[in-house]
Amino acid sequence: MRDQVTSSDLVNYGAVIALAAISFILLRKWIAGGVCKSRARLDGKTVVITGANTGIGMETAKDMARRGARVVMACRDLARAENAAEYIRRSSGNGNVVIRHLNLASLYSVREFAKEFVATEERLDILINNAGVMMCPKWITEDGFETQLAVNHLGHFLLTNLLLGMLKRSSPSRVVNVSSIAHVGGKIEFDDLFFDKRPYSPLLSYKQSKLANVLFSRELARRMKGTGVSSYCLHPGVIRTELNRHVLQWYPMLKTILSLPCILLMKTPWQGAQTSIYCAVTEGLERKSGCYFSDCAEKDPAPEGKDDEVARRLWEESARLVGLNIRH
Repeated sequence: MRDQVTSSDLVNYGAVIALAAISFILLRKWIAGGVCKSRARLDGKTVVITGANTGIGMETAKDMARRGARVVMACRDLARAENAAEYIRRSSGNGNVVIRHLNLASLYSVREFAKEFVATEERLDILINNAGVMMCPKWITEDGFETQLAVNHLGHFLLTNLLLGMLKRSSPSRVVNVSSIAHVGGKIEFDDLFFDKRPYSPLLSYKQSKLANVLFSRELARRMKGTGVSSYCLHPGVIRTELNRHVLQWYPMLKTILSLPCILLMKTPWQGAQTSIYCAVTEGLERKSGCYFSDCAEKDPAPEGKDDEVARRLWEESARLVGLNIRH
């Protein structure tokens, strides 16, 4: 005998579907994290964002443009950067968005970018060190450095130092370093920073570079105290961006296994950009210089991210590696 679907069954089915939908909405809202609520305008101010042609960098650049800033997109791929810049100009209504070539894997490129910027720009109010690579193979840069530490830390370290003079002259100004929760459990291996002596681990290298971001931001804040330049670092969240492409090369099965969960459980680039934006524009954040943020709120970094002696030593070693003789 055919089963009969009663009105009571339909009500139960509807309740289950409604509960599932509400649960999904609440889960997505929790995953999305905080949203920057500041309406601060940036008219007359200049913002530099590295890696601004895709992912959270592009979303951050778009937000800065909507606030009226002159946005300088510092990117390696100029063709992709120009396409992104044109999109940002159209969507924001701000035509004052320009691109400049910057390859963070090349100290020469970093110096050329900084030299041109200082020669042609009048001010620098916000520097957002956003670009990065994640768990790539062991590639060696033209300067002889392992790529993850070179791009994620050393390139940004040199860039920031070369632009500090302009940041000071434009003060109050900010440096925002995009780190990651991956700094937890990381270690700065001063005796083998580039995995010359030990087997290369893409994960350990990434964790080292993200810990370096936290320590650099902390030491920069200490050295810039009283200058009007403040420094922040942040975890943007787990985001659906191109940054994950190397992870899938190491673990190809993850692409199939995680494809649907990634869509459901990862932040969008807009959501991932919110903490960068928060650190860049939120009023009164100067007293939090040197702090670590996630989901638009101050969070406690891992113990290894609060080691002032390691932070000082990393600064000095980084300065030696990039040939920087300036003391702040």
